[in-house]
Amino acid sequence: MKNSFLLKAIIVTNILLVVIIYFKYCVPAFPLGLQALECLVSLVVLAATLLFLLRIKPKWLTNIQNSNIRLGLCFGLLWSIEIGTNNIVRPGLPLRDIVDNIFWASIALLILMTAIYDARKTGKILQGITSGFWSGLSSGAVACMTALILIVFGMNLILLDPLNIKEWTDVKANTNLPTMAVYFAFQTLAGAIMHLVILGAMMGIILGFIGGIIGKTLSILIK
Repeated sequence: MKNSFLLKAIIVTNILLVVIIYFKYCVPAFPLGLQALECLVSLVVLAATLLFLLRIKPKWLTNIQNSNIRLGLCFGLLWSIEIGTNNIVRPGLPLRDIVDNIFWASIALLILMTAIYDARKTGKILQGITSGFWSGLSSGAVACMTALILIVFGMNLILLDPLNIKEWTDVKANTNLPTMAVYFAFQTLAGAIMHLVILGAMMGIILGFIGGIIGKTLSILIK
């Protein structure tokens, strides 16, 4: 129950952070424009996630699912470390890509192993999918929150990144965005939502399905 409450609290925090970003990083087209649309889409995704979580009563979550949420929140801390490494340590290329891939592979492997273990334990492929979904969604929620906090409170870290400076130099002549801060605020916002949906829930379901098959097979072969 505490795990599901914490997950809901993280999603609520993400919603508040997106609202702050909308007003903090105003653009010439404010209150309309593509950036406003990006914020609106982000809010819809987060609100839909929160509504989904609110409709699930705590008593409906099994011990396994609660464990998956707890593990997913822990996995999400690895995303936070990865985001922090990129924006505080700021390794150059190709090292940064290597570091990103190591973190992504580690988190994916942890989600897969969780799904395999639970499917092996219950003998059900569906359990693997469920485990992958909850651990993936929870990890993505933490990653999303970390990125949004960085936008609101750590923009100076983003602006000091040599790779970001070079990117802004290359694109500023072809964009109508007034400053580098506004540009990367919405670039990072898109990445935050991607971590929640694609690298979180969707990757979790896919890895959960694979883990479910492996776990189910193991439950048959090893009795």
